[in-house]
Amino acid sequence: MKQATLHQLEVFEAAARHGSFTRAAEELYLTQPTISMQVKQLTKTVGLPLFEQVGKRLFLTNAGEELFAACRDIFDRLSQLEMAVADLKGLKQGQLRLTVITTAKYFVPRLLGPFCQRYPGIDVFLQVTNHDGLRSRMNDNSDDLYILSQVPENTDLVSHKFLENPWWCWQTEIIP
Repeated sequence: MKQATLHQLEVFEAAARHGSFTRAAEELYLTQPTISMQVKQLTKTVGLPLFEQVGKRLFLTNAGEELFAACRDIFDRLSQLEMAVADLKGLKQGQLRLTVITTAKYFVPRLLGPFCQRYPGIDVFLQVTNHDGLRSRMNDNSDDLYILSQVPENTDLVSHKFLENPWWCWQTEIIP
């Protein structure tokens, strides 16, 4: 694995997350053959197949699952390092990944506007989805913050009520 590059890991992670070389290429602004070549080289480095192709869909092998988990750890740690270095420099920069339920799309952008003005170095990624999509992203720990109307039962999440909706009898919850 010493010969694997960060670029190859980034390409692999995108392909694994999307289950598609084409979608990974679109996300990374690369060509599909470039994605295929990088994954092929990484597969050679690992010494085991990383994907199994069924039709047009890709599925991770056991080795691919292990590598995917390692990639997520590596990129999370690099992101934390980047933020720590920025803090040492006195800068506030990094990323905020936020997923909200569909009804929150009407007020969240108004809350994010002042935040983005105050912290221009922070890239905000907003995902709007339904309850099932939000729960799925929450289970995958895909984001930093979730805004929803009701916290799912039987979870060990920390939630904070921050806004009442006068039209509906629910509280809006933030889950960090």
